[in-house]
Amino acid sequence: MTQTKALWGFPIDEQLHADAQATADKIRSDSGNSTRRLSEEAAHVVIRLTEHGLQSYYHRPTEIVPLTPGLKRSADTGIRAIMGAIQMVIKQFFSKRNEAELRELSVYLEQMLWLHPERQEPHLVFSVHGELHDRALRLIAQVRTDEHPGNYIDDVIDALCEIVDLSIVNYYHQPTDRVAMGRVSKKTADLGINTAEKGIRKLIDKLLRELQHNQLVELSYHLESLIHASESR
Repeated sequence: MTQTKALWGFPIDEQLHADAQATADKIRSDSGNSTRRLSEEAAHVVIRLTEHGLQSYYHRPTEIVPLTPGLKRSADTGIRAIMGAIQMVIKQFFSKRNEAELRELSVYLEQMLWLHPERQEPHLVFSVHGELHDRALRLIAQVRTDEHPGNYIDDVIDALCEIVDLSIVNYYHQPTDRVAMGRVSKKTADLGINTAEKGIRKLIDKLLRELQHNQLVELSYHLESLIHASESR
């Protein structure tokens, strides 16, 4: 019986996909002699993945709907701070992983690598529950037909913030739950991620409320491109 799984995720270039897969393969076949070097490689790959995510989640939307110079400067400053916090967490996290933990993380990363079945375009994805998937598609349809953003903008923001929450779960909590972390290291990492999450939520709320209906329509097509479905038997 064929089952459909709802996915959310962004495209990555073929070289990064190949590098991520190659790094996972090397980790899986390593005998423990290269753990430190492979940890550094894994951290570099994950940082590159976050940069691709930034392109899809921030740069591309602001190309579609250009911000005013003042708002763009403010948003860019916030994004730089968020990315700095995330990259610091990634580097610290991978610097302390042992062979078994690194192998576990590589398996998890592989599960997130996905090829679009029609275009064979590589993506980094995670599963979303059916209700959120359906709600997102309904809101996209409403954005395109309802000229009054006040009727739905709160719901759109809530849905995107829920996506942010799921992103934090899939990109941070699930990986860190697979390894042992000291109390201080975990507390420091959690603080960095919580700061980033609050910054992202604040930015989403501020930016979307500034947009006109025609701008929201343009943005809806980009958001739709991040919603996928995978069929399995």
